[in-house]
Amino acid sequence: MRAVGYIVLTVAASISLVFVNVLKPTSLGAAAFLSTWVILPYAALAATLMFSAKRASKVANVIVAVLVAGGGLLFLADVIFLRPDPQGGIAVLFTPIYQALAIAVLLPTCQWLLGKVST
Repeated sequence: MRAVGYIVLTVAASISLVFVNVLKPTSLGAAAFLSTWVILPYAALAATLMFSAKRASKVANVIVAVLVAGGGLLFLADVIFLRPDPQGGIAVLFTPIYQALAIAVLLPTCQWLLGKVST
């Protein structure tokens, strides 16, 4: 189950890097900062996958990884491609914050729900 989570996170991080490349940052420092910033939620989710011990916790982490990765990619695609505007750069910078909030809400909720189902 962890392998599925890692694959989802790797694909999502790669697509996020492509999105950063599409934005064409003006300097190498800006590109490095933006790339690191956009990948940060995926690294946090990978760490939670790595350190999860129980089976219900692993399943919950994979579910949250899929939801957060999908939501973040859809948000970035919307901001960059579907409805681009001058404030799109600000929205891109807020994407990891939105993902962190989603992780903070979804992870305990999914673990609680799966804990209820498994008992």
